[in-house]
Amino acid sequence: MIDLQQLDHFIAVMRHGNFKSAADQTGLSQSTITRSVARLETQLQLRLFNRTTRKVEPTDSAYQLLASAEATLQAAQRMEEEARLISSGDLGTLRVGVIALASEILIADTLAYLSEHNPQLQIDVVVGSADVYRDLAKGECDVVIGDEANFRDSAHARNLRMLPIRTEPIVMVHRTKHPAAHDFEALVQYPLALPSRYYNENRLFSAFRSHGGPEAPRYRLNSLYSCLTLAAQTDNITLAPKSALAVSPLPLAASEHNLNMEIRLAMVSLAAHSPTPAQRAFHHALQQQPVT
Repeated sequence: MIDLQQLDHFIAVMRHGNFKSAADQTGLSQSTITRSVARLETQLQLRLFNRTTRKVEPTDSAYQLLASAEATLQAAQRMEEEARLISSGDLGTLRVGVIALASEILIADTLAYLSEHNPQLQIDVVVGSADVYRDLAKGECDVVIGDEANFRDSAHARNLRMLPIRTEPIVMVHRTKHPAAHDFEALVQYPLALPSRYYNENRLFSAFRSHGGPEAPRYRLNSLYSCLTLAAQTDNITLAPKSALAVSPLPLAASEHNLNMEIRLAMVSLAAHSPTPAQRAFHHALQQQPVT
């Protein structure tokens, strides 16, 4: 079995370029670091460094193993931190990036559930970033709530893990006394207001255009609620998940015409990291929210 300290000493030598600097950084003697790395070489049956009286040169094998050594140490550190949180009952803090749509139909009820079942979990929510998947890949948040279509088109998707949360239909929404409420072909010709960055727009419009809808929305707003409010006060129409309409107090109705469109929300995290207790608790809370 490889000793984690040996990996730590190997990485220190790789980073500092010599045994003396590595020893100074770890607070150990140079001879201790030298013996530790030598034992690692014996266990691996590989030479990691070419040593001369004047310098230390990493071998090709050392460069090839460096990433694995760093990942192993990081995994061990995460395990220790998770064990500490489990033993203390403290789930720590979870940083959540959320597309605006999810914040309006899902997050409030999820936090209400957590406040009852996991009151010790602290959650920081950031809503409406231009690219939540980039933020996740850069370490600016721990998990993301987004939609599957945009996730699959993200340049960062291969490094991320997606856990589906809910799927629900998208409906066309209009005010209750709309003059074309019962004439779908006429209704789709009215100006469309749409939330920005909520859906994969190419797929959304290709689907909506097949029903006679416009090429693009006339109005783009930052929030779904703003779109619903505009639709309630004017003859403009909008598209929304069915649950958003069900809980809205505004005088709105959904067209009975089946658009065959849906939104698929998912929780996304880094694929290289095992889910933490906080992430598992948050995902469980998300799954408890019914589709209205």
